Amino acid sequence: STRFNVDYPVVKDAPASFFAFVTHMSAQRYGRCSSAGCVCCFGQLWAVIRSTLAVVFLTSLSLSVPAIDLGGLVPVGSCRKVEHSGSEIRFQCDDGSHFKLQWLTDDLVRLRGAYRRDLDKIDASHAVAKRNWQPVTATFEETSEAVTTKSSRLTVIIHKNPFLIEYRDPSGKLINKDFLPVMGDPDKKQQDRLFDPQAGSMLVVTKELGFDEHFYGLGEKAHHLDKRRGHFTMWNSDTPRYVEGTDPIYQSIPFYVGLENGTSYGIFYDNSFRSHFDFGNTQQEWTGYATEGGELDSYFFAGPEMKHVVSRYTELTGRPYFPPKWALGHQASRWSYYPAKVVQAVASAYRKHDLPLDVMTLDIDYMQGYRLFTWDAVRFPNPKKFIADLLAQGLHTVVIIDPGIKYLPKSQNASTDPAADQSKDYYVYEQAHKRDFLVKRKNGQEMVTTVWPGETVFADFTREEVREWWGGLHKGLLDYGVGGIWNDMNEPADFTDNTNYGGTNQRDSVFEDEGRKTTHAKNRNLVALLECEATFNGLRKLRPNQRPYVITRAGYAGIQRFSTMWTGDAPSSWGNLEINPAMFCSLGLSGETFIGSDVGGFMKRGNGEMLARAYQLAFLTPMCRNHKDRESYDQEPWRFGPVYEEVIRKYLKLRYRLMPYLYGGIAEAQRTGIPFLRPLVLEYQNDPAAEVIDDELLAGRDILLAPITQPGQEHRRVYLPEGDWYDFWTRQKFHGGKTIRVEAPLETVPMFIRAGTLIPTVQPENTIAASDAKPIELLAFPDEKGHAEGTLYEDDGVSEDYLKGGFALRHFSLDGTSLKETTKSGTYKSARPPVQLAK
Repeated sequence: STRFNVDYPVVKDAPASFFAFVTHMSAQRYGRCSSAGCVCCFGQLWAVIRSTLAVVFLTSLSLSVPAIDLGGLVPVGSCRKVEHSGSEIRFQCDDGSHFKLQWLTDDLVRLRGAYRRDLDKIDASHAVAKRNWQPVTATFEETSEAVTTKSSRLTVIIHKNPFLIEYRDPSGKLINKDFLPVMGDPDKKQQDRLFDPQAGSMLVVTKELGFDEHFYGLGEKAHHLDKRRGHFTMWNSDTPRYVEGTDPIYQSIPFYVGLENGTSYGIFYDNSFRSHFDFGNTQQEWTGYATEGGELDSYFFAGPEMKHVVSRYTELTGRPYFPPKWALGHQASRWSYYPAKVVQAVASAYRKHDLPLDVMTLDIDYMQGYRLFTWDAVRFPNPKKFIADLLAQGLHTVVIIDPGIKYLPKSQNASTDPAADQSKDYYVYEQAHKRDFLVKRKNGQEMVTTVWPGETVFADFTREEVREWWGGLHKGLLDYGVGGIWNDMNEPADFTDNTNYGGTNQRDSVFEDEGRKTTHAKNRNLVALLECEATFNGLRKLRPNQRPYVITRAGYAGIQRFSTMWTGDAPSSWGNLEINPAMFCSLGLSGETFIGSDVGGFMKRGNGEMLARAYQLAFLTPMCRNHKDRESYDQEPWRFGPVYEEVIRKYLKLRYRLMPYLYGGIAEAQRTGIPFLRPLVLEYQNDPAAEVIDDELLAGRDILLAPITQPGQEHRRVYLPEGDWYDFWTRQKFHGGKTIRVEAPLETVPMFIRAGTLIPTVQPENTIAASDAKPIELLAFPDEKGHAEGTLYEDDGVSEDYLKGGFALRHFSLDGTSLKETTKSGTYKSARPPVQLAK
C-alpha cells in the first residue's frame, strides 16, 4: 500500500495518472508508505477512474457561465427612518432592513446593509488595514423622497422608494447608480446552494451598464484585462492546468475599477462568502454583484483618475509589503529539488552557466512525510550547513509550508526539533490538538481531510492566538537559516474533493470567527490571507527589523500587505503565456505589485522557444521564478540547448542591469499603492486605444514591453501611447499615438522607453549583492529639447529602517550633457561611487 495523490496528478492528467498508478505500485515512485497516512491502493485506483471522468467535468465547468438570476429575489423595503450623526447616516426600511452610509474621505464612502435585520454588532474585517480616518466635511439634506449628502469631491443621493443610491461628481454628472440591494428571501430554497442555508441569504446589487463602460481588476483572473461582458466568481480554488476562461482560480479579490469616457471609479465588496460579478454577460441593461451570504459591506471610490482609485484602495486595504531586495533576484525551483546534493548541483550549474541566481527553493519533499516544519534527515542530513553553504554562494533558501497539518491523534511528548523523527509523535499536531487550535466540524470533531501528508487537519486562522502560534512555529526553520516561506495549497486544497471548485468536503467546518462560529462558506476565501498574515508577523517577530519574505498561491483582498503572489499551477503553453500580461495588470490594479508566474509554465513539457519568450516577459516581473513539476521535462535555462540559453542569459543579465529601476518601482508601490506592472490604461486613461490593450504592459511609468506570445512569431504590431518613445535596442525614436510594426527575432522582445527619461542601471553580476557594489549609471532618453528626468531609490535592502526614513530617494535631471541632482529625501547614505551617466 502506498500514498497516492488523488488531486495531483489525477485531475492534472487522468490517463497519465492511471499509468503512473501502475508504475507506482511496483516502484513506489511517489513516496514512502506509512501506515498512519496510507490510503488503500484499490481506493486510489477508483480515484483515478473517478477523476478521469472529472476531467470532462472540469472542462465543461470552466466553460459554463452561471448567470446572476434575479428571479424570486425580494427588493429591500422603502426607507422609513433616517438618522444623521457626523459623517454617518443610518437608514431603516419598512421591512426591517438596516443600512449605514459613512464618509471615510471626501472621495470614499462605505455602505453597510443587512436584509430584514439590524447590522452585525461586530464590525470587523481582515481585509481592511485602515480604520481611523480624519473627519469629513459633508452636507446633509433630507426630503420626503431622498437624502442628499455632499463632499467637495462626491455627491451621494439615497432614494427612499425604491431604495437606491446614486453617486455623482461635483458637477452633478452621474458616476454610478446602484439599484440596491435586492436580497434573497430567506425562506426561498436555493436548489444549487452549496452551503448551509443558515449561512445567510443571497444578496444581489445591480447597477446600470454604461454603453462604453469598461471593468478592470478582480485580482487573479485567467481572462483579458477588460472584464466587460464577463462573469466571474470569487471562490479560492485549486485549479491546476487552468486555461484562459477557467474561473474561479486561486484568488478572490472582490474589487474592480470602472472606466467610462475617461472617468474612473472603484467598488470594493468586502464580503468573503462566495460571490459573483456579472459585467453585462447575461443581458444588456445592468451589471450585477451577488454574494451567497453575509452582509453588504461596500466601498465606493470616486476618481476620476484610475491611479487615485487604486491608491485609495491600497490605503484602505494596505500598501504592498516591501520584501528584502534579494527576493527580486532570479529564483530556481522545482517540485522537487532533493536531496541536498541535487540542490547543490543545480546551484553550481547556474554558476557554471553564468546565469544570475539569488534564490533556491525547496518544495514539499524536503519534509518528513510532508509534515510541516520538519526536515527529512535522509535527504537533508544537516540542514543548517546545507543552507549556509548555499548562502556562501550568495543564494538564499526559501521553503514551502502548506496549511495542512498531519493528523496523528496519539502524538505525545514529541520533539520540537524539526530534524527529529516525527513519524509517530508529531509536535505540530500535538500542540494544535492540546490547545484546541484546529478547525472542527459541526459535530465537534476535528475536521480531518486528505492532503499531502495523508489524513490532514487545519488550524483555525480566524483566531489571533492561533495565528501567533503558527508564526512562532517558523523558529526552527529560521534557526537553520531559511530566508523565506512559500505558502502553497492554501485555497485550502483538499484531495477529498475531486475538483476543489466547491470545497464540499469542508462545508460543515466551523471557525471561531470573533465568537460567531461561522462555517467554511464564510471563511474559505480568508484562509490564505490569515495564514500569510500569521507567517509574515511570525517572521517579523522572530527576526526583528528584518523584512519577511512570504509567497502565496491563494489570497483575499489585503493579501498585498503580507505576501508575494504567483499565478499558480499553469501549464507550459503559449496560451498561458499569452494571458500573463493581462493577469499581471489585473493583479496590479487590485493592489498586488510583487507578482510573477512560473516562468515557462509549471505542468507539461515546454520547449526552448517558449521558455526564452517567457523570460522576455518575466525579466521585468517583480517575482522571477523558474518552477517546474516533477513529472515534466527539466526546465532550467540550459536544458534546450545553447541558442535558447544565450537568449535567457541576455534577459536575466538585463534584469540585473535594470535592478535599480525595478527596485525603485517596488518602493514606489509600497509608498503609493501604484503597481510596478501596469496596463497602458492606468497611465493613459483618456486614450480610447489604451482601454482594451492587454498584450502590452508598462513596467513603471517609463518602460513599455510588448512580449511575444506566439510560436514562430518574429514581428508584431505595437501601440505607442502619446508622446515620444525610444526603441530600447536601436535607440530609434517614434512618435506615439499610433501603432507601428516592430521586428522581433528570437533574441529580441519589443521594448520602448518614454522620451524624457533617465533609467538607473548597474553593471550586472550574478547576484544582487554583488551588483550592489557597482556604481549606478543613468541611461538617458532625452526628449526633443534634450531634457530627461529620473529617480533613484536606495536603502539597505534588508531592514525595515526605510519605514523610519532610512532610505534615499534622489531626483536627477539632464539638460543636454549637464546632469544634476535636484532633490533628495531620506537619511540613507549609500557606499556606492557617485551616480554618473552611462556611456
